[in-house]
Amino acid sequence: MGTAADQKETPRERLAALARLLIQLRFLLTGVALLLLPPQQISAGVALALISYAVLSWLLSRYWGRFSAHVVRYPVLTVADILVSSAILAMSGLSGAFFLATVLTSATAGVLYGVRGVAGISALQILGYLAALFTYLGGLSTPTVTLWVTVQAIVIQPLLYPTAGYIGLRLRGLFEELAAEQERRRAAERAAAAAEERARLARDMHDSVAKTLHGAALAAQALPVWLRKDPERAEATAAQVVKAAETAAREARQLISDLREETSDTPIADQIAEVLREWSARTGVRTQLRSCDSPLPLMVTARHETIAILREALTNVHRHAHAATVTVELTTEASHLVMTIHDDGQGFDPEVPAPGHYGLVGMQERAIRAGGHLVIDSAPGEGTTLTVRLPLAPSCENSDLSQ
Repeated sequence: MGTAADQKETPRERLAALARLLIQLRFLLTGVALLLLPPQQISAGVALALISYAVLSWLLSRYWGRFSAHVVRYPVLTVADILVSSAILAMSGLSGAFFLATVLTSATAGVLYGVRGVAGISALQILGYLAALFTYLGGLSTPTVTLWVTVQAIVIQPLLYPTAGYIGLRLRGLFEELAAEQERRRAAERAAAAAEERARLARDMHDSVAKTLHGAALAAQALPVWLRKDPERAEATAAQVVKAAETAAREARQLISDLREETSDTPIADQIAEVLREWSARTGVRTQLRSCDSPLPLMVTARHETIAILREALTNVHRHAHAATVTVELTTEASHLVMTIHDDGQGFDPEVPAPGHYGLVGMQERAIRAGGHLVIDSAPGEGTTLTVRLPLAPSCENSDLSQ
């Protein structure tokens, strides 16, 4: 199955989340400004303006999904917000938490509008700030003006608007670069997966259909000789060719079926149960499945190789083991899925396996491709146990299932 990588946020969703965070900070700073307002500056008008601005910021952050499209489409809304904030600065003063709240508007503009938007918003904020500065100073009965206050108020603080806008632009650029990098990585993963799929299909064709057809071709080549020398042997060879052709057709249909199954979301335990049911109905050998109740997620390659190993093992049991029962157990151990296949057949000596009969090397290679490994334990007269361990991290409890 796929990983959570397919459910990642889009760049637009990340930018929207960042803009919402900045507006939430603006709401908090407006609340702090209201709480820290000096007693001599507290008035009904100032309090009402700050409360209204805080409520507006909260509504924007709370329902940003509804308002964001309108804010981006109609910059005049941001312009209106700047005019309101400049009026509040003129009433409450130009230092403190509320000034920082207005700076966050520039950062938000950088996230939402890009370079031109930031340039226009920052310029308008600076003009609004300077107008609020002179209005505020003109309203003081005995204004205290020093060189430092003049430099800070007229030069340093206004520069914070384009600075914050630039920060917003850089954050937007970082998100876009990250999104582009992730898209390149996903494209590389898709290309690698496609290459692996092609290689896997080639291996499967070679291991099944190609070998069967090769055997049929060899038998067909010998058929004219047996027709002249031994008609009975020729008849048997012809039957062998027919059987090989039927086997190749069945193997081809199985490969096609495997491709279809891998696109489904069927749990691996259910797929294994279906394989066991089909094999038991065809061979007459009793099967049992013991599995945990929870889902056992696997990557597509691991899922396919697990099923392929199971089918190969069942084929070996049918051809060589002469077993009465096959038991498959699925458990979890140290962040791994463990599939154990046991038959009560005649067993064999793993140190001296019959050449070409068990395909142990092929099954071990499949386990390695799936990111795990395979162990075989057998002895003459004691059956065979095959254990496959694959990377996995579920948490489940074992329960018995049988068919």
